[in-house]
Amino acid sequence: MSGLFGTLNISKSGMFAQQRCIDVTSHNIANANTDGYSRQRAELQTTKPFPMPSVNNAVGPGQLGTGVEVTTIDRIRDSFLDYQIRVEKGVDGQYKGRDKFLSQLENIMNEPTDTGISKDIGNFFDAWNTLGTNAKESNSRSIVAQNTLTLTTDLNHTYNELEKLKENTQTVIKDDVFDINSKLKQIDQLNREIIQVRVAGNNPNDLMDRRDLLLDQLSEKFGITVDRKQFEGNDVTTSDDAKSKDVGDDGRPPLAADGTTNLNLVQANFPDQACRFSYVDSIQPADGQKVGDAGKYTVVYYKNGDKTDSSNAVTITVDIQDSTDKNGVTTTAADKYKQLNQCRVLWADNNGVALSVDTSSKSQGVVSGNLSAGSSIKFENLKMFQPPSGELKGYMSVQKDIDTYEGQLNKFAKALAFAVNGIESQEKNAVVDVTDSKGNIIEVNNFFVNADAQKKGVYTGTDLSKIEDAEADITAGNITINQAIIDDPMKIKTAAKYDGNNKPLTGESDGNRAVAVETLRDSLMTIQNIDPDNSTKTKKSDFLDGIFEVNSKLGVNAIINKTSGMTLDSYFKDTVDRLGIQEQEAKKTVTNQASLLAGFTQSRDSVSGVSLDEEMANLVQFQHCYQANAKLISTVDQLLDVVINGLKK
Repeated sequence: MSGLFGTLNISKSGMFAQQRCIDVTSHNIANANTDGYSRQRAELQTTKPFPMPSVNNAVGPGQLGTGVEVTTIDRIRDSFLDYQIRVEKGVDGQYKGRDKFLSQLENIMNEPTDTGISKDIGNFFDAWNTLGTNAKESNSRSIVAQNTLTLTTDLNHTYNELEKLKENTQTVIKDDVFDINSKLKQIDQLNREIIQVRVAGNNPNDLMDRRDLLLDQLSEKFGITVDRKQFEGNDVTTSDDAKSKDVGDDGRPPLAADGTTNLNLVQANFPDQACRFSYVDSIQPADGQKVGDAGKYTVVYYKNGDKTDSSNAVTITVDIQDSTDKNGVTTTAADKYKQLNQCRVLWADNNGVALSVDTSSKSQGVVSGNLSAGSSIKFENLKMFQPPSGELKGYMSVQKDIDTYEGQLNKFAKALAFAVNGIESQEKNAVVDVTDSKGNIIEVNNFFVNADAQKKGVYTGTDLSKIEDAEADITAGNITINQAIIDDPMKIKTAAKYDGNNKPLTGESDGNRAVAVETLRDSLMTIQNIDPDNSTKTKKSDFLDGIFEVNSKLGVNAIINKTSGMTLDSYFKDTVDRLGIQEQEAKKTVTNQASLLAGFTQSRDSVSGVSLDEEMANLVQFQHCYQANAKLISTVDQLLDVVINGLKK
């Protein structure tokens, strides 16, 4: 439409468009410090020109513009930068989780210090060295007893603190599972709202920003894959991609019943069919069965990791057995138990009920049913979530590390007990502590004992198999010095030979047996070959076989060096050194990831972030445009006044 009224409409559209641009600029400025906010921009476009080509139109100079309109309000976002940041957040979360607990693990080990286990080991052997040259002195015997008690007490304390730390990591995993499910619920709700707004023809920019912020936070917990769907909907599931993966890591989601479709944690279509996670709270072996043994275990999991409501607890039975795969690789029941204990996260349906899967055709598992209360299932049909990156991966790997360090402490404790007991009793096999008719111990053959078995009177009984089992079950958590020695240090055997009344045949000053114990300080033993968790039960006779022979100089059976072995002290120090290296690696990676993420975040901010300088410049530009359009309207008003009122004259 030409004429003054056409000019008036053009100016009006210009005012309205600039007003909308000012609104968008104002929104940007208001949210300059809002976490996750993406800069928005009003897209301007010319309106339909006049006239349009027609056979009835006269030839003229050309089309006349009719003004401007705001077609869309877009948010400025780079999806590739989002992808890069989320991948790196997964790595960052993993090593932050490791650093958090490895630093606590270092504090528990308390090395190297003057009050740590290394110092206890030195004091232990120093006491035996003194006793070897002062066998008659009761004070020397008391020092041996007290230094030994200090060593075993510190081993017990360290082991128990590691157990507490493991419980703490499990609590954090539980909290993470609850937090993850909460975020998934929020993302799902935003997903639904975004689709509704988009179907109505509008851009839900702020809702999409909130969803992306939650996705960023979720990517810290584990690797995610985001698939864009129609109407800006998102399908979100887990990712199995990682820079490095450990054996057993499996971030793949289970497959739907059709065997081809991955299940999602959030999905645009049929959102109520999305998956969630549940948390395994306890794993108890059947009566008469030890942890790690093959058999049935009672497993209690909480739906969605929510322990605030007892009705969320679901009890199932899991059958854990040794198995051999098609490649001939055997996985023991103990390894499977550890895997479940370290992971503790199960795939579940939208209500939090754990899923069972069939792995016969697809290794990632095809959903075959739900694990409601009272269900019984084979271990292989559990669908555990073991992500290769993210906080969950960090916490799970720390549990594995704690199990490893507990195992190494157990090896140390067993080797020490086996070697000293062998020398003190001069026997490779199990032997009882001799008692009189009143049950009082008159001859101690077990210097180190299993505290649990000692309370049951196993060492003074007649069943050698029970003593053998008790020795094999010694750990850093239960090793202690025989109470009979604490009560009477004179029961420590120091001489090479004793008569039937437990009197030294070579005199009270003979300390050769004590010297044999002291030489353990430098003896090379295959400590690393001991079974740490009692799954195959390394016995004293197995450990001493080939290294327990007569020392002609001392006249007693003693430990001989094994070229492939290690000393007790060096074995413990290697354990501490390994921990230090792991913690340094975690700290270094956290620092590197912080720098890397800062770079990516800066790149994203340069694209999506709000620059106040730029927005103020835009504001001035839009203000001037608005004023210019207003001036045009004023001018047209004057012209119309001339046309309407001036022509009367």
